[in-house]
Amino acid sequence: MSFWTSIGAGSSWFFIQLFYLFWNWLKIFAAPFLHLEMLWIIIPIYLSWFVTDFFQERKGTSIGNAIANGVVVFWVSFDWIRTVFESMAGFSWSLVVKFVLIGLVFMYGLMILIEGMRGHNIVTKLGRVRETTYVLLMFTPIIYQEIELSWKIALAIVLFFPLFYYLMEWINARILPQWKVVTRIEKADKDLEETQRLEQSF
Repeated sequence: MSFWTSIGAGSSWFFIQLFYLFWNWLKIFAAPFLHLEMLWIIIPIYLSWFVTDFFQERKGTSIGNAIANGVVVFWVSFDWIRTVFESMAGFSWSLVVKFVLIGLVFMYGLMILIEGMRGHNIVTKLGRVRETTYVLLMFTPIIYQEIELSWKIALAIVLFFPLFYYLMEWINARILPQWKVVTRIEKADKDLEETQRLEQSF
């Protein structure tokens, strides 16, 4: 086998694996519609995401919005605990993994709440609705046992997050209408942040 043939074979294998990961990533989004019990928690997550991303966070988030997003993460992690206990049939390592996952997401929501109430700007980076929604959409099907967590699923979740993030950024900027009310909300948020900065400087 020549050098270029080896390169071609390696490239084909890489793109096949990448497509496989992408396909599994798409299956995570589809999972709630195959497991209808999940929809009662997924639909509010989607609604909160669409309304917040479109009307309040088109150009980033405020500390107040981040705190509200942290509350959603906090609440969904409690729902996950309920779901795991209801489906628990005994000890298993997958159960341990789920509890670790729930613990991490719970701590993520708690961190947004605490740091937001302290007024730390880090929550405007970590607590934007697009990030919090992505975490909840990716892990809810795993908690509900519709998707089995594996290293390939974990890799797909991490690998395609930038695609999710910047696709939503592009849709917000290029496709969704620029309503006047959105501009007014953005101006009010900016004025409020400026007032808070002035108060903190005294």
